[in-house]
This record gives sequence, structure tokens and C-alpha cells, in this order.
Amino acid sequence: MAHNFESKAQKKLIEAWTHDSYTKGVASQQFDWTGVAEIRLRSVVAYDLQEYDWQKVNGSRFGPLIEVEDEVQTLTIEQDYGWNLAIDKRNNTSTLMEKAAGSISNRQVREKLIPQMDMWAIYAWATGRGVQNFGSTGGGIVKENVSLSKSNVLETIMGHGNEMSNKLVPVENRVCFIRKSESLKLKLADQIVGTQATVQDMARRIIKRGELGMVDSTHIVDVPDVYFPDGLLYLIVHRGSVINPVKVSTNRILETHPDIDGAVSQGRYLYDAFVIAKKSNGVLAAWSGAAGGTGATGET
Repeated sequence: MAHNFESKAQKKLIEAWTHDSYTKGVASQQFDWTGVAEIRLRSVVAYDLQEYDWQKVNGSRFGPLIEVEDEVQTLTIEQDYGWNLAIDKRNNTSTLMEKAAGSISNRQVREKLIPQMDMWAIYAWATGRGVQNFGSTGGGIVKENVSLSKSNVLETIMGHGNEMSNKLVPVENRVCFIRKSESLKLKLADQIVGTQATVQDMARRIIKRGELGMVDSTHIVDVPDVYFPDGLLYLIVHRGSVINPVKVSTNRILETHPDIDGAVSQGRYLYDAFVIAKKSNGVLAAWSGAAGGTGATGET
């Protein structure tokens, strides 16, 4: 195991590039997972209306009496990861106080945990985790063999948004996570880059500070390719259709440990991400080939 000892004290240790969570705040927060690793989402079945027979003499004019049934979606949190890192007093003294256990814990969260949770959420939502028969009737919207270019990217995203609207998904609170390499086509879309003042104004609003802004009432967030499973071009999510619960979030510092002369940073996070079956039409995954690509599942 390599250790780098400083011959001259420096003020700070070099930190790797990282990014705040892309998915935090997108999912529904209406469910309480405290104390359980499994939750059952119960919904009532809706029935077709029956014609009222006002001329009927015997029996119910409202039609046959139907017992109301319910449906249950059972979700179990399974992603369980952590770390157990030692900082010996010799190493800590020789390589500055910034290498203390608290600083190590913060780096673990920023550089490892947050990206891994984001990757898992995107993968889980795009593949309909928690929903059986995702992509079939009542299971969400999957678009396969999608190809994007500067000339069709806006029309494609808007068309898919219209498909969600035709399934009665609210227009408000939609977010589109788009692969970074595909977002360039959006920034250079033929309908945006033009000479008319109104088109130029649209371009300024969309490209300002690198933010993609909104397309047809949908917030656009470009995400590095490495966060996406193979073949996923973009993912449109309604905030009420997905959840990403965190059941356990242990992050502690052991200043003394029986096995070493130093401190230990320990962390454990039990988390997951799911699509709500009853609202799964609020998730649309656009794939360049067949749905359900591999890679970028959040397991590092």
C-alpha cells in the first residue's frame, strides 16, 4: 500500500473533480421509509362508468354492484454500500491534518457515493425498477431505436413529451436527463441556431452558462455519458413517478480503534431507486437500440 509523505507542509490536499447530485430532489418524497427496508404501495382500481337506467323497475338503476379491489406494489431497498478506511497517526502526522478522518468521509460522499447513487437512479428509472412488464400496458413508455441529430432532436423530445401528455401525465414537473454527447445536438439544433431575433433569444436562454433550460415545459439536464447505461440517450421523468429512498445513512468517525493507532472513517448507505407502477407513464426512456443496456449501473 502506497503512502506519500510530505517533505514540506502544503495548505491543501488536491481533490478530484466531482459534481453535485443530478437526481437529488427529482423523485417524490411523499413516502416514509423510516424503520423498514420494504414498502408496499397500495392503489385502488378504477372501474369503467356504468350507464344509469332510469326506467328500470327492479334492481339497481346504477348497474351491477362491483366490489372495489386494490393493487399492491412491493418495493425492497437493496443497494447496500460503504467504506472502512484507516488513517494511521504516522500517516496523518506526515501528510497534513487535511487527511483526517472527517475530510476523508466528506470526499467519499462527494467523489464516490453521490455519483454511484445518481448512476443507479438513472439506470433504475430507465429500466423500470420495481415495475413488472415495464414498457407493456400500464408499465411506462420505452422508445427503442431512437436516433438524434441536429435536425430532429427538438422534434423528437417534444414528440415524446406529447406522448406522455396523451397518457395524461402532467406537463409540470418534468425533467429530461440527456446524455452529454447528445446534448450538443440540442444546443446546435437547427430550430435554435438561426438568424432571426426571436430564435437568437431562445438560443441565449437555452445555452446561457451551459444550462440547457427548458424544452416544451420540460427541464433539460445534461449528464456525463458515464452516468448512463449503454444505449440510453435520454430519460424524461415526472417528479411524481419515481422515488429514490435512503434507508440507512451511516457516516461516522472512530477516533480510537483497537486494531490501529489512529482514526477510522466508516460509512454505510442503504438506498435504491424505483418507478411507481401506478404512475409509470411519467417515465419515458429513449434508447439508441434495444432497451435495458448494460454499464453505468452505479456499482463501482
